[in-house]
Amino acid sequence: MNLKRIFLILGFLGTASVSSFASTLVVGKSQASCPNARYSTITAAVNSAAPGDVIAICPALYAEQLVITKPLTLRGLAVHDVNRTVIQPQSLQPLESLPVEAVITVMNTQDVQIENLAIDASNNTVSGCTPGLAAIHYFNASGEIENDAIFGAQPKDPLSCAEIAPGNGFGVLIDSSESGPFHVSVKYNSIHDYTKDGVYATNAGVTASVEGNFISGVGPTGGIPFQFAVFILDGAAGVIRNNVITEGQCGTLSAADCVNARSEGVTLRAVANGAIVEHNVITNVQSGIFVNEADHATISDNIITNVQQLDGIDLQGVSNTLLNGNIIANATPTEGCGIAEAPGPGQAGGVEGNNVISETRVNDAFCGVAYAPTSHVASGMYFNTLFTQFRSDIGPPSPPPGE
Repeated sequence: MNLKRIFLILGFLGTASVSSFASTLVVGKSQASCPNARYSTITAAVNSAAPGDVIAICPALYAEQLVITKPLTLRGLAVHDVNRTVIQPQSLQPLESLPVEAVITVMNTQDVQIENLAIDASNNTVSGCTPGLAAIHYFNASGEIENDAIFGAQPKDPLSCAEIAPGNGFGVLIDSSESGPFHVSVKYNSIHDYTKDGVYATNAGVTASVEGNFISGVGPTGGIPFQFAVFILDGAAGVIRNNVITEGQCGTLSAADCVNARSEGVTLRAVANGAIVEHNVITNVQSGIFVNEADHATISDNIITNVQQLDGIDLQGVSNTLLNGNIIANATPTEGCGIAEAPGPGQAGGVEGNNVISETRVNDAFCGVAYAPTSHVASGMYFNTLFTQFRSDIGPPSPPPGE
């Protein structure tokens, strides 16, 4: 056998040995319900685990607050047809000198998987904008959040921090103090009962893939201003696809108050080039997708319904972006459009426009598409709209008069 083949075999064995030595540490509250459990707390298992190990957690209520600083998998188990593992600290506390209190904090590491767990942040004493509050916080870290229930990130006084960004009360918070890259995948989760954002990702070097989730808020009807299901901003990259998103209507609020307290399904603000928002179902919002400063984004095949005050898709300072195959229905026939483009500085101060809007289908709105002179509407179908298309530098909420 030649030396090259020997080295190839040794290299393969060395790679295989990393996974073969990974251990599974079982956590359970009692031997009766979880006979293979070696640990009674998740914290003890995490402290004992080597990088790459799996923490398998039997169904029970765990009153713990976790900090993960090494590659691990936390996985909820099904035992005797019971499949609900709840992590709910008795009282959230600031940890590791971070300005955010979270049920699970993942920091300064990679390959941390959180699977099939119910994560409840409701036992908190947070009021105001600080400290921050999240159910899950990835800080300078990468990994995957999959098939979890994520809820309870509500400060005690939700109106005490009404800022658009960052605000407070996040289902999943992803941020960094370093250049990265950091990638967090948020897939197939149920995310609800948050005050500010279901998923919030910020800072250059951060990439959030938000796919296949059910995300539900309450919007202005529930007294929550500026509530966004997914918010990507300040240089972060985002892929948002196949999510089902609902927020809330404005009820008895005036039109002006509704706009000033608006909820949005997907919000992109000064994001990295190439953001993707596709195949989402978004309903009961004041703006379905709001993009403020983006370049070379793709917004396609989304279904957006029950839009109050603003528009199905709002664009401000957006350039070189493709909007294709989006379907919008019931976008406030006296005010809202399917797609509305307004002037803005553009990404990095560039010129907004040069967008392509095609195969749009709008039923029941003030207009089908309102677009800037530099953009191009390739095709569309519009039903029950006062105007089908018009070129305009006037954006929401002030469309031209209807007469």
